[in-house]
Amino acid sequence: MSSETIWDKLQNIDRKVFYWILWIGLMIPFIRPIGLPISIAPSTRDLYNGLLTLEEGDVVWINIAFGVSAWIDCMPATVACTKVILRQGAKLIVVGAYTDADLSWDKLRNSVPDFDQLEYGKDYVYLGYYTGGEAVVAQIASDIRSVFPTDAYGTPLDELPLMKEVNSVHDIDMVLSGDTGDWGDYYMRQWASPYGIPMAEIGIAMLASSYMPFYKSGLLFGISSSSRGGAELEKLIGEPGEATVIMDALSVSHLMVIAAVLLANIGYFATRGRRR
Repeated sequence: MSSETIWDKLQNIDRKVFYWILWIGLMIPFIRPIGLPISIAPSTRDLYNGLLTLEEGDVVWINIAFGVSAWIDCMPATVACTKVILRQGAKLIVVGAYTDADLSWDKLRNSVPDFDQLEYGKDYVYLGYYTGGEAVVAQIASDIRSVFPTDAYGTPLDELPLMKEVNSVHDIDMVLSGDTGDWGDYYMRQWASPYGIPMAEIGIAMLASSYMPFYKSGLLFGISSSSRGGAELEKLIGEPGEATVIMDALSVSHLMVIAAVLLANIGYFATRGRRR
């Protein structure tokens, strides 16, 4: 009887060993992002380039229309875009369309170190949660104070330096909407289309195809799709973050599975003749 070869041993290896190897491989990006190569989608690059057109003093409206459950898809791109916006010297107004908006705002605020160098009320404002669907988006366009008489902390808008000059959509220079549902559509119909406000979209993966016709037509100047779009934006700004970690982990797991399949097939064909 011939001695066992390496291929025989690999064919009979306990599957738990592979699971451990896979787990270790997945942990590496979480300890230190690898930054494996990814291509930049045209819609993501256009989003980034659009943000670079902002000038000092411009006002950007960010609509957080995703909950905590969608952070993995939408938050990394929102963080990356916020960094670009603030570094361009633009002002920021943030609102939230989900009941857990305060949690998302805290996450955004704590993920962007640039906020620490800025003054609340003068450079950025958080207006908080709002509801009412498309009707309220249309109302905000004509009169912000009719929906938000105060910010999220109860301060009247007239007491916030940034908001003294912002009364309607005509005082907004750009809209960025992060979505898991229809809020992006509301802003396109009520802000971007009738008033020509530049608008970009951050969405979960399944929304990318829905918004692509609006991007192709020029109604949206850019789209970031899921954590992949977030990783692309992190690459563009040169700051690997949560999305880069996610994409690294996915890439590592896929490469390891491919390697395992290849080794299994090589082992099968290498030992098939002897088995006969």
